[in-house]
Amino acid sequence: MKKKLSLKEYSLLLSLYISQYIGLSFFAGAFIAILRKNEMPLEHLGIIYMLGLFWVFRFLWAPFIDGIEFKGLAHYKGWIIIFQFFMALILFVISKFSILNDLQTIIILSVFFAFFSSSQTIALDGLVYKNVFKKERSRAMSIKIASGLIGMILGGGGGLILYSHFGWEMTMVILASVMFIALIQVLFYKESKTKKDQIIQKLDYKQFISFWKGSHKKQWLLLLFLYPVSISLAYSLITPILTDLGWSLDKIGYLVHMVGYSIGICASFATSWFIQKYGEKKVLVGASIGQVLGLFMLLLLFKDNSTIITIFIIGFIFTFYTPAGVTISTLMMNKSSKEKPATQFAIQHSIFSFAGILFGSLGVSFSGIFGYSNIIIAGATIGLFTVYVAYNIKLQEDKVII
Repeated sequence: MKKKLSLKEYSLLLSLYISQYIGLSFFAGAFIAILRKNEMPLEHLGIIYMLGLFWVFRFLWAPFIDGIEFKGLAHYKGWIIIFQFFMALILFVISKFSILNDLQTIIILSVFFAFFSSSQTIALDGLVYKNVFKKERSRAMSIKIASGLIGMILGGGGGLILYSHFGWEMTMVILASVMFIALIQVLFYKESKTKKDQIIQKLDYKQFISFWKGSHKKQWLLLLFLYPVSISLAYSLITPILTDLGWSLDKIGYLVHMVGYSIGICASFATSWFIQKYGEKKVLVGASIGQVLGLFMLLLLFKDNSTIITIFIIGFIFTFYTPAGVTISTLMMNKSSKEKPATQFAIQHSIFSFAGILFGSLGVSFSGIFGYSNIIIAGATIGLFTVYVAYNIKLQEDKVII
């Protein structure tokens, strides 16, 4: 029987979702800065950014997590315990190596960390689907998105602060401790029981294709691919634009990662209320309109990039950045089946994540060729089409036959 979120479950989800992002954010943010401080060439740092690809391709091993249960540990809880333990263990092992003398080993271990972290989110999404009422899913997704930003703040900015004060070993031990805290919490959590205590289901990879059957699912696939365009462009372009306009890196970091993320966290938690009051469709369309307007606002920076105007633009962008993620994630969960929720959520989210990475990367690259203004206008045009698709799409759950 699914149940409403209790305060204990809020705390558990917050810890687990934060732990997903805090390690990855450290490696993709603070770790890069530390390596650059030690004069590591930029061309050697590209592999670090490739860690995010585990989130794009995690649907490939999601069927194992959906199909294999552990007797005595429940289903998704068992997987979470395993992945959370290895996440903590790897960070602790990394602390014993020198960043100057054992860099290759550290990078290899960070790849394993990324795998376990992306796998943990598969199991955790399955646990949320199984244990939370449908009407409460927007709250769980609000926690998921907000926790991601909190983890990015703690792992990126907080990781640098820890490193500058305590050094490499203590920083990694502290990060590992965060993983262990979440592990202890999940050990005492009781997952809803199923009729089967232990089962190994047939691993059906045909669902990667069959899930998208039907005209409504094809429209949904198109929306998942287009929806991140505006917000990923706005997010990826804001830093290089401000840099080219003469802003200092510390000021950019403060406004984007502190002010912007804080606004995004508040907006994430507020989104659940808006969804329950107005419904997913209105919030989906409203968020997509807000994303287009936020992208257009970047053009104002070339005329006036005073602190007040810049804060307003960054705040506006993040006001719609997280609600878009919460709403789209809630709909992904609603469209997943009860037989294979983790896999089907991962299938959808992988498309969404890939599109965000793709358009963010292309936006920055093409801006150097065509100029910021042209890329912003092109992205906003695609965004307007996305608004049209969002307005006309059918959101009710389709019957998925696997």
